[in-house]
Amino acid sequence: MRKTIRLTGRRQLPIGAFDFQLVEVKGQTLASLTVANDEVTKAFPLSAAVRVKLTENKRVEILDFGTILRPANVVAVGGGSFLAPSCQVRIVSRASDSEGKLLGSTTTWTYKTDGSSEGILLFQPSDIAPRLFQLDLRDEEYPILYVDKRIPDAGSWAKSDPLFTACVFPQVISDVFERILEMPGRPDSGWMAVWVDWANSLMPGSVPPYGDSIESRKKWKEELIDTFAAKHQLSDRVLDKLGGIKIS
Repeated sequence: MRKTIRLTGRRQLPIGAFDFQLVEVKGQTLASLTVANDEVTKAFPLSAAVRVKLTENKRVEILDFGTILRPANVVAVGGGSFLAPSCQVRIVSRASDSEGKLLGSTTTWTYKTDGSSEGILLFQPSDIAPRLFQLDLRDEEYPILYVDKRIPDAGSWAKSDPLFTACVFPQVISDVFERILEMPGRPDSGWMAVWVDWANSLMPGSVPPYGDSIESRKKWKEELIDTFAAKHQLSDRVLDKLGGIKIS
């Protein structure tokens, strides 16, 4: 197995080497973690702690799964349920002279309890009433659009309903690209690069104004939103759905 050593000395661990699950049991959220490939833990001291960091909507929780020598397979999650948290497995030193030193970790990934992972935007039903939707922008994972869970099959509805698309997606596009355009230049990889490729497919040759003025960024985003709306005939589809109005 190929191992990656970072310049900081922290070992990069493959996500596939761990099986992490969240389950609801009698109103209590439980987390389980098993090592699918124990080769990844052999390079660490037996006293090293195994932890999982969960992050969602500014909520952060560190789950302690014991040590490499004495692992805990199941632990309780406090403070309510997570829906689609960013997850990271971490191996942490417990030696007296380096307590808390990060020895190894996976990259972060999004754990989805429901919803769809297709495309460049993840959809997740959530208890967000009275709001209909809420956008969660993350550093390393694709953006998540939370949709009121009271809507039947909320994820599929949000992706297919033209009224929702016409009213919500312009704001999503604006917020996503406001984050991207704050960058000094084109992102080389990750979800931001994928979104830039998507924008380029709509407006070939239109270079995003990275790090430019507020006015310049706003003008470019509005052009992108207009192009998106025109391509999908959003206004026509919404008017047709609202009352069967014929568009001449």
